[in-house]
Amino acid sequence: MCITANSFKAVARTFLALAPLVIWAQAAAWAGSIEIKVGLLRSVQNAGVFVAQEKGYFAIEGLQAQLVFFNGAQQIPMAVASHQVDFGAAGTTVSLFKSASEGSLRVIGGVAREAAGYQLYGLAVSRPAYDAGLKRYQDLPGHSVAIATVGAPAHYSLALIAERYGFALSDVQVLPLESYANMVSMVSHGQADAAIIPATAMTLEISRGALKLIGWIGDEVPWQVSVIFTAADTADQDRDTVMRFLRAYRRGAREYHDAFVDADGKRADGPTAPNILSIVAQYIGQSVKQIKDEIAYVDPDVRLDVKDIQRQIKWYRAQGLLDTLDHAEAAIDKRYVIPLPGQ
Repeated sequence: MCITANSFKAVARTFLALAPLVIWAQAAAWAGSIEIKVGLLRSVQNAGVFVAQEKGYFAIEGLQAQLVFFNGAQQIPMAVASHQVDFGAAGTTVSLFKSASEGSLRVIGGVAREAAGYQLYGLAVSRPAYDAGLKRYQDLPGHSVAIATVGAPAHYSLALIAERYGFALSDVQVLPLESYANMVSMVSHGQADAAIIPATAMTLEISRGALKLIGWIGDEVPWQVSVIFTAADTADQDRDTVMRFLRAYRRGAREYHDAFVDADGKRADGPTAPNILSIVAQYIGQSVKQIKDEIAYVDPDVRLDVKDIQRQIKWYRAQGLLDTLDHAEAAIDKRYVIPLPGQ
């Protein structure tokens, strides 16, 4: 096919005529998008949000998403309940369940779960404690164990480990130290015997030999670590926005999952792993090298382990940390949540 000079000029004139319309349409779409704020931590757990933001999946759903980063998971439910942010992606905490019991929050999906073969939270011990015999989970009684805060994932993980290995939680001295940095420092310097710490927070000290890794929590006890939630009135009155958010997030979660999980559900890097790692590293402020072996399991369909949420609530009530919530139904919005199979 031969394109003459006149034909080329005609095509060029058509393009130039249409260009302003295209630009206008894009601007109009952006102007008409719904602005949302998403509260979360800089954690590998939230990779689905990072991928959805980076690849434009929120924008495709007509959402202009702003990611708002917090220093602790306990702060995020309060921010959602007070409408400082519209959605939260965070660990299951007493703060979350209290807000749900008061009717201000609804869980709308699952994020990360502890699962065998994946590295989310781990038990690390100090070199002196290890040399003195603290080399297994069942050796924990009589030792101090650091956690970030009471009523948060590390606290619950420790309780599950105690239950599995047949000792009481009261057999260990629980030390809430408020931050991962404090936990790593205290254990590295022998001021605490052990700690339950996210993988990305302790890798450097393990490589230096200051910490000894006993094992990963997911290899011992599977459970639902983090969830997606929104304010109750948002869930009730703005279903369209909630569904847009969930569709966008699900696309991001699926891409993250498929990059690191094989057909049998086992940890294995696929062809898209380098790209996804670079996105996650950018958002959490660490190098690809630091995080490449520390992949958390994220459900590709945003499914929720409802039975474990029920178990968590029961345990927190037994500890005297929750007063009013008798069961998970008040926290879980069944209009949006997809339970794990069989639940």
